[in-house]
Amino acid sequence: MAMAQGSNEDEVIDGINITPMVDVILVLLVIFMVTANFLKKESININLPKVQAADPNVSKSVQVAMTRDGKILLEGQETTEEKLVVTLQSDLKFRPNMRLTLSADEKLAYGTIMKLMGVIRKAGVSRVALSVKK
Repeated sequence: MAMAQGSNEDEVIDGINITPMVDVILVLLVIFMVTANFLKKESININLPKVQAADPNVSKSVQVAMTRDGKILLEGQETTEEKLVVTLQSDLKFRPNMRLTLSADEKLAYGTIMKLMGVIRKAGVSRVALSVKK
């Protein structure tokens, strides 16, 4: 077979053009940055009281929250007092030294918060911390 005179099939490629790869990566980066805003977890609107010093170990505990309208949330999921007791009692079987952090809106009455703390104590949790803003 005859080969064409301008054929360069035997030449060694000594460089790689990475411009198309960079373009693709930048487009993907922009897509991820835009969609990340839509993937945010729905937050709970609780106005915590402010203090001078806060506990740095709050993230290592079970989170219970009470909203201004009296809804009880366990790890972000709405629950009732009865379900809270059952869930905490079953968790205590696996984690006997479990720590619980209670977050409550600053506008809630003291009696309401103490009632919830009583429910938590009824479940058997003895290590309860109150969440505050620093």
